[in-house]
Amino acid sequence: MSELVVAEGVALELRPARLGSRAAALVLDLILMAVLYEICYQLLRALAGSGASDDTVSALDIVSILLVAVGYPLVCETISSGRSVGKLAAGLRVVRLDGGPERFRHAMVRAMALLFADIGLPITLITGLPVLILLGLPGAVAVACSRQGRRLGDLLAGTIVVRERSETSPGTMPMPPHPELARWATTARVEDVPPGLILAARQLLSRVFELDRTAAAELTEELARQVAEHVSPQPPRGVAPYQYLVAVTAERYRREIGVNDPSNGTYRAYRGPRPGFPGTRTGARSAS
Repeated sequence: MSELVVAEGVALELRPARLGSRAAALVLDLILMAVLYEICYQLLRALAGSGASDDTVSALDIVSILLVAVGYPLVCETISSGRSVGKLAAGLRVVRLDGGPERFRHAMVRAMALLFADIGLPITLITGLPVLILLGLPGAVAVACSRQGRRLGDLLAGTIVVRERSETSPGTMPMPPHPELARWATTARVEDVPPGLILAARQLLSRVFELDRTAAAELTEELARQVAEHVSPQPPRGVAPYQYLVAVTAERYRREIGVNDPSNGTYRAYRGPRPGFPGTRTGARSAS
């Protein structure tokens, strides 16, 4: 397990992807990229015509490599919020260090770093060594030496690759929400909340009563604001951030395990402590 600092400095536990799983995902991605490269190259050659010079052919080769090497991870990770085809098969996902989803700028930095830093392309050009000798060596060394398994692109982009199948397991449902909030949650699109935020919310709810009162209130409000950006429709007015997170995580849990219906009160019995929120009165601040 590794600790990540989320929002106002609370350390959360994630399970970073290590060298083996990342290498397996990369191999699958490289195979797909090779196929896309060949398709792209042949299309460009067809557009250039049969009378293209050797310099033109070389230029088309470089353009094809750049388009595929940068475009493939950029498009995949941006559209799927951190998953290429290889990562999807390996159960991995890229998230920000604050637990939020990967954005376009992060995917761009990671894609550029993959080509010019992690696979060692500049080194091969300078030394004249074949690309296959150093393919991925700088990135592999960075992952092996990093406690969080981050390659050079992750260090530059402020991201981390996590084992999604482990981190997104339903786990134990938190305290069931208020019945009114439970009814609202059944109609809300809680499935759109990124896994990193759901994990952060679950970790926070399990530790919120151990934190300083002011820090807990600020962190809960900030995390509820981030979660609310991905949930629609908005909850009833005046809902406290803590209760909002309880409702969203409980409903996400219910959908992940596929059982229990809060509308008829069949949530599994909660056997944990039920302390009051260590802040202002319930409902004093809105989650939105």
